[in-house]
Amino acid sequence: MDHKSQGHSLTGKVPKIAVLLASFNGVRWLPDQIRSILDQKGVETQIFVSDDGSHDGTQEWLQLLAEEHQRVCLLSCRNQPSGVGDNFYFLIENAPWQSFDAVALADQDDIWFEGKLARHFELMNETKAVGVSSDVLALWPSGRTSLVKKSDPQTRFDYFFESSGPGCSFLIRPSFLAFIKDKVLKGIPKAKQFEFHDWLIYAIARSQNLPWFIDPVPSMYYRQHQNNHIGANIGIIPALKRIRLVANKSYRQKVQDLLTVLRQVHGGDNQAFSEVADLLSQDRFWSRFVRARLAKDFRRSRRDQLALRTFFILGWW
Repeated sequence: MDHKSQGHSLTGKVPKIAVLLASFNGVRWLPDQIRSILDQKGVETQIFVSDDGSHDGTQEWLQLLAEEHQRVCLLSCRNQPSGVGDNFYFLIENAPWQSFDAVALADQDDIWFEGKLARHFELMNETKAVGVSSDVLALWPSGRTSLVKKSDPQTRFDYFFESSGPGCSFLIRPSFLAFIKDKVLKGIPKAKQFEFHDWLIYAIARSQNLPWFIDPVPSMYYRQHQNNHIGANIGIIPALKRIRLVANKSYRQKVQDLLTVLRQVHGGDNQAFSEVADLLSQDRFWSRFVRARLAKDFRRSRRDQLALRTFFILGWW
């Protein structure tokens, strides 16, 4: 399948894709992003936007766009920012995506390659996956680009420790997103307190043994700037930021919070969750080395496995 593959549904019709876009102070980037979504080849797109209390003209620009363009619908403009994760949870709960063939998540500041959705829709059908994500190309203001590789082989417990890639690369099967909406977001109060919506979605899929495909072909330019919520883990400064998160136990707390939600999704009777949770909660000296030995099961890339193993041994976890 080539990079510009034309997608078709199983009935031969052009797939209709709902795109959920969360915005906040993004008026300088939104024109490029929305144009790249509307110009997707081989699919029909409908954009649903929720703005999170912007004060830079984003809301006014989106309102004008929605009035002029029937393929853009502005759902909400909040007075006070609630965070990226909460904004996406709002979109999942309130956008009318149920009748579409697939649902994509979009950040405000990326640029999608024109064949992104068609390729991912075909991959979803070919692999029977409930979700598809991909590698991306980080793009800096200078024009420099660098591959952000997320497609290393999935491991037994990688979903406890990382997402399958940036949520802005996600394409999700509506039946699975309906489960997320009805059983997780509505049924488990702590789920919406977990700020990383993409990580949560991927973890729920994998924890239920549902297939998720990570495409090694980059699908977009992933802009890097000072307002990134997460950003690409490339270079010394991003690496130091992540080391600090591990050293102050922030990463450990996020993993434990995710485990709490997953155990509720499964009714608390999953042996694997219990074993991993117990192992990660132990502070005894020998447990460091047990965790280090299992690091190969906790992340996908060898670099990340080595880093996590080192953190375990040093007691930074």
